[in-house]
Amino acid sequence: MAEKNQLTEEKYHKMKETEANLVRDLQEVVKDPTQEKDLSTAIFKNHQKWLQIIMPNYSTKIHLAIVNAYDNDTRYQSYYDDKAGKGATKILSKTVKNHLEK
Repeated sequence: MAEKNQLTEEKYHKMKETEANLVRDLQEVVKDPTQEKDLSTAIFKNHQKWLQIIMPNYSTKIHLAIVNAYDNDTRYQSYYDDKAGKGATKILSKTVKNHLEK
């Protein structure tokens, strides 16, 4: 019997696709910071969607707590900075906070 929190193959592929889109957009902003305004909604939505796939109990409060952890934990900073370029985690954190505070 499968556990409730186990991802189906379809959800796993959706998670990977969503993460790839997020990383792509972060890479664009790292390369060209003038793109931040145009890509901020997509970055936020993809990060939110990614979390919703892996966290059935998703809430904006949890989302904010996660990005706060990104600010304070080098493991998270390395995860996004290694995939999208130095500074990507700061961009992600700032973007999420801006959208959640609206």
